[in-house]
Amino acid sequence: MHPQLFEIGGFSANAYGTLILVGGFITLLGVRWDARNRGVAKGQLTSFIVDFYLVLVVGAFVGGRVLHVLTVPGVYASDPGKLLSIDSTGFVFFGSLLAVLAGWVWLSRRYAIAFAELTDLGLTWMGLGHTFGRLGCFMAGCCWGGATDGPTGVHFPDAAIVWLVEPSLREGAHTVSLHPTQLYESLGLLVVFATLIAFRLRRGIEPHWRQASRYALGYGVLRFGVELFRGDATRGFVFEARSPALADVLAVPASQPLVLSISQALALAIAAVGVYGLRASR
Repeated sequence: MHPQLFEIGGFSANAYGTLILVGGFITLLGVRWDARNRGVAKGQLTSFIVDFYLVLVVGAFVGGRVLHVLTVPGVYASDPGKLLSIDSTGFVFFGSLLAVLAGWVWLSRRYAIAFAELTDLGLTWMGLGHTFGRLGCFMAGCCWGGATDGPTGVHFPDAAIVWLVEPSLREGAHTVSLHPTQLYESLGLLVVFATLIAFRLRRGIEPHWRQASRYALGYGVLRFGVELFRGDATRGFVFEARSPALADVLAVPASQPLVLSISQALALAIAAVGVYGLRASR
């Protein structure tokens, strides 16, 4: 991981924020093609793309931060300055997703686009931008996995968020070996994205909610699985259940709860919405 990508004079490019911006920009290349192909925002395509990008980036930051504040309010109550910091605090993707969807409601009205079509369009490409976001998490050392002695384990240095906020995981100038769950999710997101693009290219423009439902099902299942490896207890649990046998298979500590984190509960809900949407839109 590398929290700062580069420095030029007194300017320092934060890895997390920069990768989100880059991911959003690359995503827009596909969104522009898709929007033109669908005949969306005719005569206003450039303006639509600019607004779409602003909704994507601002929504990802604000929504993700708000839900994280609600998850751990004490951290921000003691130091309100952390609300605007992206160096040592966190975000919750589900909050970002909700904020972006709210922004798409505004876009659908502004450009007279059916919300369902805009959602299908946006979620087809969401996985690509989210992949860069998770790479940003890896660079910052947040959203870490449980301790492991498996071959995929990584040691985060003392500049990582996990090293700063979890003293129990420190081992000298770096952390103990941890599952790189950020990279697991990035790889899974690429698979989800590739699947959606394959459907888009092979079947063209489908009935409303098909692509959005596929995304919901794919990401819900992926996120639930990745959460099994997570070691970040600050995300909270609905209830805690452990299985030493399964923990051994996953190469995580036997004492680590495997279900049901708040993120897993939300992931199951999103997957259920995806299943319903696929059935209803047949």
